[in-house]
Amino acid sequence: MKLITSKVQIETKNYKLVISQFIKLFRTLLAKGKNDSFETKGKTFLTEQLMYFIRSDQPIEMILPGFPCKSPNTNSKVFGYLPDRGEEIALTNLDNFCKQVHKFYPPGCKLVIFSDGTTFSDLIGVDEETQEKYNTTLKNITKVSHIYWESLDSFFSSSNGYDALREELMSQYCSVTKQQVELQIQNDEQIRQTYQGLKNFLFQDNPWTDSNFPQAKKTRLKQSGEFAKIMIQRNDALTKLLSEKFPHHIRLSVHCHNNAGPKFAVHVLPNDYRCITPWHNVVVKTSNNQEILMKKEEAEKLPNTTLVKCHQQPWYFLQSSEDIWGKCELEIIKPPRTGIRITYQGNDNQTKPSCSCLNSETLQNLCLEYGFVVLRGFNIESKEHLVEFSSELGKPVTWDFGPVHTIRPKKTPDGYIASREAVPLHWDLSMPPSYLEASGCYEDFTPQFFILYCHIAPASGEGQTTVVDGRKVLENAGSAKVEAWKQVVIDYFTKFTYYGGKQRSYPLIMQHPITGEDILRYQEASNSNLQTFELDSKSLPQEDFQQLVAELQASAYDDSCLICHDWQQGDLLLIENHYMLHGRTSASDLTDDRELWRVQLLPHSLPQKSVSDFSKNLDYKEVA
Repeated sequence: MKLITSKVQIETKNYKLVISQFIKLFRTLLAKGKNDSFETKGKTFLTEQLMYFIRSDQPIEMILPGFPCKSPNTNSKVFGYLPDRGEEIALTNLDNFCKQVHKFYPPGCKLVIFSDGTTFSDLIGVDEETQEKYNTTLKNITKVSHIYWESLDSFFSSSNGYDALREELMSQYCSVTKQQVELQIQNDEQIRQTYQGLKNFLFQDNPWTDSNFPQAKKTRLKQSGEFAKIMIQRNDALTKLLSEKFPHHIRLSVHCHNNAGPKFAVHVLPNDYRCITPWHNVVVKTSNNQEILMKKEEAEKLPNTTLVKCHQQPWYFLQSSEDIWGKCELEIIKPPRTGIRITYQGNDNQTKPSCSCLNSETLQNLCLEYGFVVLRGFNIESKEHLVEFSSELGKPVTWDFGPVHTIRPKKTPDGYIASREAVPLHWDLSMPPSYLEASGCYEDFTPQFFILYCHIAPASGEGQTTVVDGRKVLENAGSAKVEAWKQVVIDYFTKFTYYGGKQRSYPLIMQHPITGEDILRYQEASNSNLQTFELDSKSLPQEDFQQLVAELQASAYDDSCLICHDWQQGDLLLIENHYMLHGRTSASDLTDDRELWRVQLLPHSLPQKSVSDFSKNLDYKEVA
């Protein structure tokens, strides 16, 4: 399939413009202290570094030593030895920074993360196997496109183990002896402060036991002091290695600096502006939906915090305003961010709590983050109760049959929705009847959320609701292909049942009406005898269009994007309709009693539209 890739026409020789845009973006990454010198000194230093890359149209390259291993202090600092939500957010944030640079500087931006765990892990009591598991998991925790990995074994042979790597580093690059370090601690205030900080850090990372308390503490403090001196020596060697191997890279750091250069302190979480790291802390998603880092023991003392799990391991703490969350188990269904299940864990003899006990804003935020939310173990008493609960999340769409659509197989169905047949992938209200079109703009009639409640469950493995994460489809496709897809408009047609009856045309890639993110608007064809669903496009030659459809089908049904929800009676699914596509698997006569109740929800209000509003982006069209 040949598509003309759209090109951003930017004159990269306009040095001043590129540098100005980079520095403006770079400020959002900087962690600034009281005596910050970025504006007076660091900006000039950074400008000179940027000119090296821009003059020759090379990608801007940065390097960040970090992501070594988790702190061994699982009592008070971290959940365990594997990466969690903190690392996931940090890597995504850093990768997004590089993606933003690419928008105004086509050669792009690359970040090398130099994992420095091998350099220091023996001083904090982390063995080689634990460190390797951390690093292997880290590289697969989320998909990044602009981050590259290096470590000591990139430059020295690791065949003889980590001790040999450290010996090679020290013998070739360390320029200070232990005696010199001790003199510096005595005579240099800055070195003395660094030493005290490292000593305290090492002491906290390896907490002493309760046995022989006074002596154990004294021994640990002395040992931490000796290790701190070794750490200063190794840091000196590592700095020299990085300067030699990466002489032009912009040097980022997770430690505090005055930002005068050559090192620039950065915060790795987008909404936590401190020099603080995920490998020494856990993430707390606060009641106002901000994600911050803190020690595990501090997070556990916060009111109304609930542990969220992923891969059966602790992932982060969710803080809310209601006590009910403390009786719920939260589990991410397909990591890192497709689906989250909230299960009430109360006593079986207790009355199930109403869904309305859960804060509607928290549910909306979770649905935006994970695409859909499964509520299990909660109570919906009637259709009227479902509408009442739904109204807290949005404005119910009122069809001519009312706000609740009862979906169950009919003996003589007029289409696949009311049959045992599979339902092709689609998004809700893509083919509205004329009385629901409102202004005709996509965002005015397309629900942001919709709810499916299981009144009567189907047989196990039958009539499953299929959910496809469109964000993951776009991520897997890559930015170049997504840009090409933005040129494609697809025409859809199906006969009138309670929806359809007219041809509708949608761009394959649109923008989320609230977040502004790219979203996938693809619907699957159907050759059912009950109801066909036809696709066509004038954007491409027919052969190319069929190749595109085949590619979209394969992408949507890829295991990384697809979840098949096996219904249990009383389950409630809240689905974000712009991010996700959904359908249904087929069923047998064992599932003739299956009954779902659906309510579609428009936002209570939409953001103010700007000149670049979403409806001007080759929007939805009806073809008479």
